[in-house]
Amino acid sequence: MKTDYLIIGAGLSGLYLAYQLEKMGKKYQIIESRQRIGGRILSLDNMDMGPSWFWPQMHPRITQLIDDLELPIFPQYSQGAYLLENQHNSAPIRYESGFEQSPISMRIAGGMQSLIEALFNLLPSDHIQLDSKVTHVNYKQNGYSDITVSQDKRKQVIETKHVIFATPLRLLSERITFNPSLPTDVKKHFASTPTWMAGQAKFFAEYDTPFWQKNGLSGSASSHIGPLVEIHDASTFEGSGALFGFIGVDASTRIKVGEARIKQAAIEQLSRIFGEQAASPTDVKLLDWSQEANTATQADHQSPRNHPSYGLPTAAKELRQLHWHFAGTEAAEENGGYLEGALEAADAVINILDLD
Repeated sequence: MKTDYLIIGAGLSGLYLAYQLEKMGKKYQIIESRQRIGGRILSLDNMDMGPSWFWPQMHPRITQLIDDLELPIFPQYSQGAYLLENQHNSAPIRYESGFEQSPISMRIAGGMQSLIEALFNLLPSDHIQLDSKVTHVNYKQNGYSDITVSQDKRKQVIETKHVIFATPLRLLSERITFNPSLPTDVKKHFASTPTWMAGQAKFFAEYDTPFWQKNGLSGSASSHIGPLVEIHDASTFEGSGALFGFIGVDASTRIKVGEARIKQAAIEQLSRIFGEQAASPTDVKLLDWSQEANTATQADHQSPRNHPSYGLPTAAKELRQLHWHFAGTEAAEENGGYLEGALEAADAVINILDLD
C-alpha cells in the first residue's frame, strides 16, 4: 500500500486530521491499534469513561467543531449543595453554596463518543484500519517512509510521504522502532511525558432517576476517605441518573485490591454520602485506564499530582525534515491534556504540511 499521509492513531486528533485531509481531497490512511476508534474517548451507555467536559470560554477549537457537527450539548449539573466526606462514622459536611463552576463545564448529549462517531461518519470507512499496530518506521532516501504494521500476526508495509503520529508520546518511545533513531533528547522527552488520563480510573453508578437532585444536592462531592476522591453528577441528557467518581488510590493498589472490591467499596461510599438510595444502582461501570495497553505504560501507573507541561522539544520539530509529525494532545503547546489540545496539535501539523 502507498499513501501520501499516514495517520497513526484514530483518537480525536487523528480523526480530526483525517477530516481536514478529506475536505482537501488528499490521499491518506489511518492506522489504529485498538479494535475501536476514539482512543481515550469512550462512552458506554452514554457514560463518558474518558473525558467528559469541554469549556467554551477556554477552548474555541473543540467548541467550534462541536457546533459545526451540530451536536447537542448541555451544562454539567451543579445546582444544589456540595458534600465533603471528611471522616469515618460521621455524616458528610454539606455546603449549601454548592459547587461553583467557573468556567461552566459542558457535555455532549449521548457522550463524547458522539463527537468521535460524527467525525468517523464523514470519512470513507476504507481509510481506517483497526487492530493494527505500527512496529517500525523507516525513512528512505527517496523522501518516503516505510511503516511496518502488524495485524493478526501478519505484517504489512505501507509507504508514505508523511507520517503523522497522533498517539501519546510515551507510547511512541516505548513501542515503535525508528530508523534513523529519534534524537536522544527527543526520546527522553517522550519517555518522561505523562500520558493524560493514563493513570486514572473512573467509576460510574447508574440509577433510574437522579434522586439526589430532589434532595437539593448537586451530585458533586469530595472525600478524604475514598475510594472515590472526587464525585460528580453524570446523569444523561435524557434524564436517567448517574454519579461518577475518580478512584483515589494508585494503579498498583487498584490491581492488588481488584475490580470487585473497588466497585463494592465505591457503592458503600456513595450510600454513605448520598443516602440509602445510592446503595442500589441499576448498573455500575469501572474503567482503569492504567490497564489499557494502548493507552498506558508502566511509567503511567503513578498519576502526576499537577497538570504536566506538554509540548514538543525543538529537536522533535526538526524531524519534519523527514516528514515525521507529532500530533495528539501531549504534543500541544498550550492546551496539552485537554480535548482542545488534541485539536491544537492537529492544527499545528496541518499548518506545516506540504499540501500543494
